[in-house]
Amino acid sequence: MAYTREDYGAMLAQLEALGEPGYKAFHERLIPGTVMAYGVRVPAMRAMAKKIGKQDPMGFLAVGEPRSYEETMIRGMVIAGAPMPFEQRLGLVDGFLPLIGNWAVCDTFCSSFKLKKPEEREAMWQYLRPLFQSGEEFTARFAVVMFLCHYVTQDKIGEGLALLEAAPQSPYYVGMAVAWAVSVCYVKFPGETLALLRRRSLPAFTQNKAIQKIRESYRVAREDKDALLAYKV
Repeated sequence: MAYTREDYGAMLAQLEALGEPGYKAFHERLIPGTVMAYGVRVPAMRAMAKKIGKQDPMGFLAVGEPRSYEETMIRGMVIAGAPMPFEQRLGLVDGFLPLIGNWAVCDTFCSSFKLKKPEEREAMWQYLRPLFQSGEEFTARFAVVMFLCHYVTQDKIGEGLALLEAAPQSPYYVGMAVAWAVSVCYVKFPGETLALLRRRSLPAFTQNKAIQKIRESYRVAREDKDALLAYKV
């Protein structure tokens, strides 16, 4: 059944019914400068996106106009997760990236991808590589978070760390994402990641934040955490 404007109106009504004022106020404090229209939790939005994906994702994308935080979030989930040819998905990613205005939409979008086919995983990696150098804050963050979500693997760790090292990190949310990614890399590939930290080639903020995040991990031994303090700048 084709997705209609009436269906979209029903989705907005469902968002309003699911909204929690207390959660809205809490979550808005975590995403400065962003206002939630309804205050709907991510699992509920994922369930709505999954239903749309089974119904008519392209119809939804055609009629939807993401005016609110929640509409943008669901749109990203549909683009990332609904069944469609991969080349079509990449085209929709191109159109969605300029809509990302905060870390929450960015990171939820990244975690919504399911890159199960080797050829799709590689094609996405080739798409991501130049985005690490983007001058758009949340486009660069998208590349970094996609890496830490899907590509901290034996075949990508070397190139991934090099891309993190070379990425422009002056926008706050890019630097924070790089620090997070470095900490994830350290847990899985401590030797390769320690070589990066030893070079002290990352900006001081990123280097020190990465070390902080590694030291907060329950998967790193105490003696390794203590040794990392030598590489703070």
